[in-house]
Amino acid sequence: MTFELEGKLAGPWVKELNLCWRSAVDTQQIYPVRVDLSSVTFIDAEGKDLLGRMYGEGARLVATGCLNKCIVEGIMQSEEKKVEG
Repeated sequence: MTFELEGKLAGPWVKELNLCWRSAVDTQQIYPVRVDLSSVTFIDAEGKDLLGRMYGEGARLVATGCLNKCIVEGIMQSEEKKVEG
């Protein structure tokens, strides 16, 4: 399953993504959920937090562009530190 996000991941869209994520988790998807951030133009702090939780629960984050790649790398490093610490 792939979530293809576009535009801004902020405000009400964070809540909407969380609802979709919870639904996917609740149906116990066999394959990891892929979150495609290639068309995302902005991610607020709440969106970053949600992506971190999703990554921590097994979602695969995919990004293109310098800014989104940097955000995804930061999320991955932060989550890996939580596991190590």
